Amino acid sequence: MIVKKVFGTLFGLGIMVFAVMAFLSNEPASKTDFGRIITLVVFVFGLSVMVGNLSAKKPVPLTPPTSPIPVVPLGPQCPSCGKAVSSEFSVCPYCATTLKPKCPHCGKEVAHDYKNCPYCGSQL
Repeated sequence: MIVKKVFGTLFGLGIMVFAVMAFLSNEPASKTDFGRIITLVVFVFGLSVMVGNLSAKKPVPLTPPTSPIPVVPLGPQCPSCGKAVSSEFSVCPYCATTLKPKCPHCGKEVAHDYKNCPYCGSQL
């Protein structure tokens, strides 16, 4: 990128120097009105090339598209299939997993992933 910028700037400067040298030469064609207009147009072109290269902004790199944000259901989910269920359900309607397991010893409701009952200590 820097090589293109330097080359473009030097190219524009070279065109400007060529136009000035043509204007200052003793060539009869450069002393006519048409010759001076052409020299001015060439000079302005060289100036625009040089300034355009000096003020060129660095290109913004393209970023790859990001994956969509996963949708996380609000509320309770079935521990087995992961689908959203109502907090009132005792059994998942999709996979028939028991949603509110009870301790077989004391009968209190426990979480699905507990290994021991937090109320009576029995193994689940």
